[in-house]
Amino acid sequence: MKRKVAKVGRLRLSPNEETMLLKDEYERRRKLRLQQVREQQKYIALEIRQKVKQRREEQLHQLEEALRDEWQKAQDQKMKALEKLYLSSLRAIGVGHQQAKENEPDLEALAKQAE
Repeated sequence: MKRKVAKVGRLRLSPNEETMLLKDEYERRRKLRLQQVREQQKYIALEIRQKVKQRREEQLHQLEEALRDEWQKAQDQKMKALEKLYLSSLRAIGVGHQQAKENEPDLEALAKQAE
């Protein structure tokens, strides 16, 4: 009787059951590997999106600085041109009066000629 009890304690799987267990284990591992790969892809994609966003922000910042510098230079040039015009206008204030005095008809000379 001991032999029968001992044999009953060690049951063997049938070839179909063993194949099913191996197939199930293979599928489980395959699904686990797919999940791992998908998680890695998500992480990599997130890193790429962050790098692209950072690069875009840096380019926008550089463009902003370049445009600001260009605008500032244009404003400085305009200011210098207006300053030159203002100074020339200030110098020309007295010149107009002097020219008017020079071009005034000499009334005394005209009176003498008329006599």
